[in-house]
Amino acid sequence: MQSALESLRDVELFQGLSDAHRRAVAAVATERRAAAGETIFKRGDKADALYVIKHGRVDLTFPLQVMGEAREVRFQSLDTGRTLGWSALVSPNLLTMSARATTEVELVVLPGDRLLAVLAAQPAIGHVVMSNLAAVVAARFHELQALWVRELQRKVPQAPA
Repeated sequence: MQSALESLRDVELFQGLSDAHRRAVAAVATERRAAAGETIFKRGDKADALYVIKHGRVDLTFPLQVMGEAREVRFQSLDTGRTLGWSALVSPNLLTMSARATTEVELVVLPGDRLLAVLAAQPAIGHVVMSNLAAVVAARFHELQALWVRELQRKVPQAPA
Protein backbone atom coordinates (compact mmCIF):
# COMPACT_ATOMS: atom_id res chain seq x y z
CA MET A 1 0.00 0.00 0.00
CA GLN A 2 1.27 3.47 -0.91
CA SER A 3 2.20 5.90 1.84
CA ALA A 4 0.66 9.38 1.95
CA LEU A 5 3.96 10.75 0.62
CA GLU A 6 3.94 8.40 -2.38
CA SER A 7 0.28 9.24 -3.00
CA LEU A 8 1.12 12.96 -3.27
CA ARG A 9 3.74 12.46 -5.99
CA ASP A 10 1.39 12.80 -8.99
CA VAL A 11 -1.32 14.97 -7.43
CA GLU A 12 -2.44 17.97 -9.51
CA LEU A 13 -2.16 20.34 -6.54
CA PHE A 14 1.39 19.29 -5.65
CA GLN A 15 2.94 19.17 -9.15
CA GLY A 16 6.30 20.92 -9.12
CA LEU A 17 7.10 20.31 -5.45
CA SER A 18 10.36 18.66 -4.49
CA ASP A 19 10.36 15.43 -2.46
CA ALA A 20 11.32 17.47 0.62
CA HIS A 21 8.37 19.79 0.10
CA ARG A 22 6.00 16.84 -0.43
CA ARG A 23 7.31 15.33 2.82
CA ALA A 24 6.37 18.56 4.65
CA VAL A 25 2.85 18.31 3.23
CA ALA A 26 2.56 14.57 3.93
CA ALA A 27 3.55 15.18 7.56
CA VAL A 28 0.10 16.69 8.23
CA ALA A 29 -1.82 13.99 6.31
CA THR A 30 -4.04 11.21 7.54
CA GLU A 31 -5.92 8.62 5.51
CA ARG A 32 -9.58 7.74 5.24
CA ARG A 33 -11.66 5.18 3.38
CA ALA A 34 -15.15 5.70 1.99
CA ALA A 35 -17.50 2.98 0.79
CA ALA A 36 -19.13 3.13 -2.63
CA GLY A 37 -22.16 5.41 -2.37
CA GLU A 38 -20.91 7.18 0.76
CA THR A 39 -21.14 10.97 0.88
CA ILE A 40 -17.70 12.40 1.64
CA PHE A 41 -18.97 15.95 2.12
CA LYS A 42 -21.95 18.15 1.23
CA ARG A 43 -22.18 21.45 -0.61
CA GLY A 44 -22.50 24.38 1.79
CA ASP A 45 -20.77 22.62 4.70
CA LYS A 46 -17.64 24.06 6.30
CA ALA A 47 -14.55 22.99 4.36
CA ASP A 48 -12.11 21.82 6.99
CA ALA A 49 -9.94 19.47 4.91
CA LEU A 50 -8.53 19.00 1.45
CA TYR A 51 -8.78 15.45 0.09
CA VAL A 52 -6.58 13.65 -2.41
CA ILE A 53 -7.99 10.58 -4.11
CA LYS A 54 -5.43 7.85 -3.50
CA HIS A 55 -7.54 5.12 -5.10
CA GLY A 56 -11.07 4.98 -6.48
CA ARG A 57 -13.55 7.36 -8.09
CA VAL A 58 -15.55 10.26 -6.63
CA ASP A 59 -18.40 12.23 -8.21
CA LEU A 60 -18.73 15.95 -7.58
CA THR A 61 -22.40 16.91 -7.54
CA PHE A 62 -24.61 19.93 -7.00
CA PRO A 63 -28.33 20.36 -6.41
CA LEU A 64 -30.57 21.14 -9.35
CA GLN A 65 -34.34 21.42 -9.69
CA VAL A 66 -35.52 18.91 -12.31
CA MET A 67 -39.26 18.97 -13.05
CA GLY A 68 -39.99 20.46 -9.63
CA GLU A 69 -37.85 17.92 -7.80
CA ALA A 70 -34.49 18.67 -6.17
CA ARG A 71 -31.76 16.27 -7.38
CA GLU A 72 -28.04 15.92 -6.97
CA VAL A 73 -26.61 16.20 -10.48
CA ARG A 74 -23.15 14.87 -11.31
CA PHE A 75 -20.84 17.61 -12.47
CA GLN A 76 -17.58 15.70 -12.73
CA SER A 77 -16.06 12.30 -11.90
CA LEU A 78 -12.58 12.36 -10.42
CA ASP A 79 -10.08 9.57 -9.83
CA THR A 80 -6.57 8.94 -8.54
CA GLY A 81 -4.45 12.05 -8.01
CA ARG A 82 -7.31 14.52 -8.12
CA THR A 83 -8.21 16.84 -5.27
CA LEU A 84 -11.48 17.52 -3.49
CA GLY A 85 -12.42 20.18 -0.98
CA TRP A 86 -10.11 22.93 -2.23
CA SER A 87 -12.37 25.35 -0.34
CA ALA A 88 -10.48 24.35 2.81
CA LEU A 89 -7.68 26.62 1.55
CA VAL A 90 -9.83 29.58 0.46
CA SER A 91 -12.05 31.82 2.57
CA PRO A 92 -14.99 31.61 3.35
CA ASN A 93 -14.14 27.88 3.54
CA LEU A 94 -17.52 26.63 2.35
CA LEU A 95 -17.81 23.64 0.05
CA THR A 96 -19.07 24.54 -3.43
CA MET A 97 -20.14 21.00 -4.40
CA SER A 98 -20.91 17.69 -2.75
CA ALA A 99 -18.67 14.64 -3.13
CA ARG A 100 -19.85 11.03 -3.25
CA ALA A 101 -17.72 7.91 -3.60
CA THR A 102 -18.80 5.93 -6.67
CA THR A 103 -16.41 3.10 -5.87
CA GLU A 104 -14.61 2.19 -2.69
CA VAL A 105 -12.24 5.11 -2.19
CA GLU A 106 -8.99 5.65 -0.31
CA LEU A 107 -8.32 9.31 0.48
CA VAL A 108 -5.40 11.28 1.81
CA VAL A 109 -6.87 13.89 4.16
CA LEU A 110 -5.03 17.18 4.68
CA PRO A 111 -6.62 19.32 7.42
CA GLY A 112 -6.98 22.83 5.99
CA ASP A 113 -5.58 24.66 9.00
CA ARG A 114 -2.53 22.41 9.21
CA LEU A 115 -1.88 22.55 5.46
CA LEU A 116 -2.20 26.35 5.47
CA ALA A 117 0.33 26.47 8.33
CA VAL A 118 2.81 24.50 6.16
CA LEU A 119 2.19 26.86 3.23
CA ALA A 120 2.72 29.92 5.44
CA ALA A 121 5.88 28.51 7.04
CA GLN A 122 7.38 27.54 3.68
CA PRO A 123 6.39 30.16 1.07
CA ALA A 124 8.01 28.17 -1.77
CA ILE A 125 5.48 25.38 -1.11
CA GLY A 126 2.69 27.92 -0.73
CA HIS A 127 3.46 29.56 -4.06
CA VAL A 128 3.41 26.27 -5.98
CA VAL A 129 0.31 24.89 -4.25
CA MET A 130 -1.73 28.10 -4.58
CA SER A 131 -0.72 28.48 -8.26
CA ASN A 132 -1.80 24.89 -8.89
CA LEU A 133 -4.99 25.52 -6.93
CA ALA A 134 -5.82 28.48 -9.17
CA ALA A 135 -5.44 26.19 -12.20
CA VAL A 136 -7.70 23.52 -10.65
CA VAL A 137 -10.42 26.08 -9.81
CA ALA A 138 -10.15 27.69 -13.26
CA ALA A 139 -10.49 24.31 -14.99
CA ARG A 140 -13.59 23.44 -12.95
CA PHE A 141 -15.06 26.87 -13.64
CA HIS A 142 -14.54 26.39 -17.39
CA GLU A 143 -16.17 22.96 -17.24
CA LEU A 144 -19.13 24.39 -15.33
CA GLN A 145 -19.40 27.24 -17.80
CA ALA A 146 -19.39 24.80 -20.75
CA LEU A 147 -22.11 22.73 -19.05
CA TRP A 148 -24.19 25.86 -18.49
CA VAL A 149 -23.78 27.03 -22.12
CA ARG A 150 -24.82 23.57 -23.44
CA GLU A 151 -27.93 23.67 -21.26
CA LEU A 152 -28.80 27.18 -22.43
CA GLN A 153 -28.34 26.22 -26.07
CA ARG A 154 -30.73 23.29 -25.64
CA LYS A 155 -33.39 25.48 -24.03
CA VAL A 156 -33.17 28.71 -26.06
CA PRO A 157 -35.12 28.57 -29.33
CA GLN A 158 -33.06 29.19 -32.44
CA ALA A 159 -33.64 32.62 -33.98
CA PRO A 160 -34.75 32.58 -37.62
CA ALA A 161 -31.96 33.33 -40.08
